[in-house]
Amino acid sequence: MVTDVQVRRLKKLMSKGYTLSTSAVKASMDEKTASKYLNSENLPSEMSSSHTWRTREDPFGEIWQEVRRQLEVNPGLEGKSLFEYLQREDPGRFSDGQLRTFQRRVRVWRALEGSPKEVFFAPSRAA
Repeated sequence: MVTDVQVRRLKKLMSKGYTLSTSAVKASMDEKTASKYLNSENLPSEMSSSHTWRTREDPFGEIWQEVRRQLEVNPGLEGKSLFEYLQREDPGRFSDGQLRTFQRRVRVWRALEGSPKEVFFAPSRAA
């Protein structure tokens, strides 16, 4: 990934009279990449755009409401035990490789919608 600093350095070197290949090497980038950024008026940070679409269908989308209900009833459930329950209920639907994805999903739910953490104040020592 090319940074804004590299492109600025490339343009500075080019203005000093260095060739494209020399400037690209000194700016730590490929010659074709250097040419791309010289022809563009934008820096790399201005050119990139993050995508908002999903790259694949959510494997837990259909059963998530059931999972939410179970988490609301018993907030102490661990993601792994809940995932194992889902595997027993519908054998072959979820592979072991999806466990980490499920655990992330549970962690995000707890952070956004779960019950708030209990606040604990340690007793202060009297001097």
